[in-house]
Amino acid sequence: MSHDVPPPPGPPAQPPNSGVPSGNSFDPASVARPDWAILGIGFIVFIFSFFNYYKWEYRGLGINLSSTWSAWHFDHGLFIAWLAMVATVVGAAVVAISLFSPAVQLPQPARALSFLAFAVGFVLYLIAIFAHSDFGPNGGHDFSFWISLVLSGAGAVIALMRAQQTNTALPGPLASLPRIGK
Repeated sequence: MSHDVPPPPGPPAQPPNSGVPSGNSFDPASVARPDWAILGIGFIVFIFSFFNYYKWEYRGLGINLSSTWSAWHFDHGLFIAWLAMVATVVGAAVVAISLFSPAVQLPQPARALSFLAFAVGFVLYLIAIFAHSDFGPNGGHDFSFWISLVLSGAGAVIALMRAQQTNTALPGPLASLPRIGK
């Protein structure tokens, strides 16, 4: 006597166009180019944080001395550049979470958080130009600092553009910023 037992039911099917990727169906082509730019900026700023943010050199009287510091050096007010880097990377990470893990609930819309993080990073980089110990005439900011400053500013502009393109409400007076991009 054989009993035909039906197989157990599978997971419920996703409704069409639910916006939730099913399984391994992520399509990189579905990500807008500005979003890839935001992700790339965060990655590049993180990588450059390990290179020279500050430098000091002395050459004279037969003596050659030099020293460099990355964003991961926290003495003498240099932590501000580290904090700027972290804010910039967080701005990119928020977009990554919204794209690759849409089920994760963020406290605010991802586009608004991304713009705010990039903007804070950019302002902190500007502050870091002036808020460190005096290196004297033989020292100052190095190439990674300047690249990160420019990239965080570009990230803020692109993140603002994406927030406006996706009709994301920005908080307070930021809501009245002029529209940029298409």
